Amino acid sequence: MGYDAAIIGAGAEGLAAAALLARFGARTIVIERADRAGGRLATHEFHPGFRASPYAEELPPIPAHIHWALDLSRRGAIFMPLHRSLAIWPDGTSEIDLRSDAPSARLLRHCADAAALGVARAMEPKRRSPLRFAFYPGRSSSGTWPQVQLATQRLADLIEQSVDNPRDAAHLAAIVLAGRAGDPFREGGAAHLLAPGLGSGGIVLGGHARLAEALLDAAKTFGAEIALGLEASEIRRVSRNNLQIVLADGSAHEARAVISTLDVKQTFLSLFPWNMLPRPLIESAGRFRFAGAMARVLFALARQPEHATPETLRVPVHVQPDMVGFAAAHAAWRAGSMSARAQAVLRVPSALDPSLAPPGAAVMTVTLGSVPFRLFDGAWTHERRAGLRGRALNAAESVWPGVSATVLGQEVIVPGDIEEALGVSEGDLDGGEIAPDQLFELRPWPECPRTPIEGLYLGGRSASASVLGTCAAGAAAAQCVLADFRRLA
Repeated sequence: MGYDAAIIGAGAEGLAAAALLARFGARTIVIERADRAGGRLATHEFHPGFRASPYAEELPPIPAHIHWALDLSRRGAIFMPLHRSLAIWPDGTSEIDLRSDAPSARLLRHCADAAALGVARAMEPKRRSPLRFAFYPGRSSSGTWPQVQLATQRLADLIEQSVDNPRDAAHLAAIVLAGRAGDPFREGGAAHLLAPGLGSGGIVLGGHARLAEALLDAAKTFGAEIALGLEASEIRRVSRNNLQIVLADGSAHEARAVISTLDVKQTFLSLFPWNMLPRPLIESAGRFRFAGAMARVLFALARQPEHATPETLRVPVHVQPDMVGFAAAHAAWRAGSMSARAQAVLRVPSALDPSLAPPGAAVMTVTLGSVPFRLFDGAWTHERRAGLRGRALNAAESVWPGVSATVLGQEVIVPGDIEEALGVSEGDLDGGEIAPDQLFELRPWPECPRTPIEGLYLGGRSASASVLGTCAAGAAAAQCVLADFRRLA
């Protein structure tokens, strides 16, 4: 059977693209190698009775027009923005409240607005067609991208120009570098301000799997076909107007358009025969840099941490952030090792959502940054994972003494685990290094989501809108597909 559109990957981007395409009458199939939809939108039980989202605590926001078009709230996906953040040192604290008029809050709001403009720019149909559709409101952002200035500055310089208090400055850097590796003193480091954090990120009540369920329901309701447990192994050109996706079991599906939600390297270096792609495209995909640097440690606690107020349990807590420490951690990460000054962020998600833990108990997560995908001296062994667990507990103990004695179980997740589970290169959930030459219209080429292969579109984390909003890259790809269908009709 032939389709108008075939989508590889049933994560947030693939499901959003499928729902929007099907809503506008395109015969659509989504192909997913896992036996469940959602990708990184997972909430799993890591200890009996204890659940957590393993890959990310916060998500970039869903652009409002996409949220409304898919009616996600009615389908059970309640997105809760995070307004407050806390940083703690042995001799003091820093609190940032996005709703205040403090300089730190004003800078974060400015960056959140810049990210929203970036989503609007990415959602435009671009020069092949002037058409707009109901799920895009038609806001124009012609000319240069409004975020270019942010991407050419040092993060430390931009923060220090806006914030006088050095602790608030370190706190701001911690917010944007959480779970990443970044040098605040490096040219272009300010681009991290556009990535999800306080002011642009949030959580889904009930866990991220609730959003996956809502998107899946929307796609099915509009008529998209969802094929789970089938891995795409190859893309072939079968006619001038059709591509074919060959599956690992030998079956195949033809479509006028294919949207890949895999990253750029997985899409072009894994799915195409070597002789089908032009050499410059192969070289371009090979040069695209990835920067997986996040580890997560999930803890099941017998009770909530003592010596903690209810307010501190409901916000992300950055442990002793330090600008120079971030730079040292970044240098160690590039060398394949970990600095003792790598950043840590504590959260107790069950304080916001009690359904994640049994009554009286708690879930605590620790997100560590500057964690190498590859260690210079070997693999992530059981002993090295135990070392990460120890780092995470030490960070928690510095804030909530005695918490170690309440641990009932834990799970350690390193970048290699993320690559294996989700198929993302080097475990990089951003789809590529956040750097000036890999953002906006340079991510990964000027006409993205269209690609140099006619009929193939990039709708995943390597696409231009990916770090700016959940579902934005998939929706932008769907927008381009529909515009090109109309142009060719």
